[in-house]
Amino acid sequence: MKVNIIFSTRYGSTGQIASWIAERFSADGHEAFTADASSAGAPVDADLTVMGSGIYSHGYLKPLEEYIGRYAETLADKKTALFGVAMKTEPIMHNGRSHGGILMLEKYAAKLGKSVIGCAMLHGQMIFSSMTDEDKEGLMSFYRMAGFSETETNERMKPRTMMNKAECWEFAENLIKSVNRIKQ
Repeated sequence: MKVNIIFSTRYGSTGQIASWIAERFSADGHEAFTADASSAGAPVDADLTVMGSGIYSHGYLKPLEEYIGRYAETLADKKTALFGVAMKTEPIMHNGRSHGGILMLEKYAAKLGKSVIGCAMLHGQMIFSSMTDEDKEGLMSFYRMAGFSETETNERMKPRTMMNKAECWEFAENLIKSVNRIKQ
């Protein structure tokens, strides 16, 4: 099976995660390639296209959104999978409404329809001091919306990583199982 992993990354975490996913497919004998969405070609030769990005302002980074938009028709006729990268992978409740987590991937899955065989939110890393001012403000806005205390906000602003190779491998393993079920 040929697997293309198309990603968009701002600070490098998602690129590393895409590499780990590709590594797991390769360990099973599949041809796995990674490409940044800003320079990736059409997904015509892949048996499975896996797409992922860090989550910013409740969605993927623009290059991956544009990739999905540009190739939505082609992708709809192929097997696809989606992943997002965030510090907190499960949704939070605020004012009776869920925010974040896998919910961030629903709009992309809706565009691709029945071609989507798997989705996951994977843990990333955050180094607040290296973020752009725009990203810092977006994060602070999210913290205010979520009602985090000043103490909790300060804790979350400390450099931290939750990136987990085993989690990325498990995502790839689940996709391999899904593809094998579809073949049967």
